[in-house]
Amino acid sequence: MARMKRNIGDLVSGRIGNVVFYTRNGVNYVRAAPDRKKDSWSPQQLLHRQRFSKASYLWSQLKKTKVAPIWNLAAERMNGYACFIKANMPAYALDGSIIDPKMLKISTGKLHLPMDLETAQEAAGSSVIVVSWKNDPNLKGKRLNDELMAVSATEGHYSAMTPTGLLRNSLGGTFTLPVKPADATHVYLFFASNDGLDYTESVCFELGTN
Repeated sequence: MARMKRNIGDLVSGRIGNVVFYTRNGVNYVRAAPDRKKDSWSPQQLLHRQRFSKASYLWSQLKKTKVAPIWNLAAERMNGYACFIKANMPAYALDGSIIDPKMLKISTGKLHLPMDLETAQEAAGSSVIVVSWKNDPNLKGKRLNDELMAVSATEGHYSAMTPTGLLRNSLGGTFTLPVKPADATHVYLFFASNDGLDYTESVCFELGTN
């Protein structure tokens, strides 16, 4: 195992040919890739690989939704991809199926979610979502200008990260789900700072159950 003096780890991560680039405790390393054949994996290793593969595929999808930079910002001692995989692996069963969509973390960050965040569809089957919340009485200043963001999902397809136009100080309002994917079954909500450098963790709400 060799320690890398230049910060190439920000550009390269994973296996390339017979070497593996990775980051540990903020330090970049390169090592020889393990010589392992598929038929040498145990059943447990194969199942774990399925979980990892599904979480990795989700990351590849969300890279298109403008969500990936959130994880890059949040990652301190690892890259955004590794941070995302670590947070979302528990949402997958060993066979790679999602245990519960509400366990998935679309966003993460140091900001705090408001209290009593709730949603409802304006009418059955409507794409208009009514949302409300309560602010901490001590919340002041620029935090009141954090904006509610939304990502809708259905059957493994996710919308782009969509601003709702609703700020923390509004305590709620309505917004329309993104056109794609159609017939969304879940919506992930989180807040973003005005400069786009800080976020809250996402919270998932199931649609069509009100």
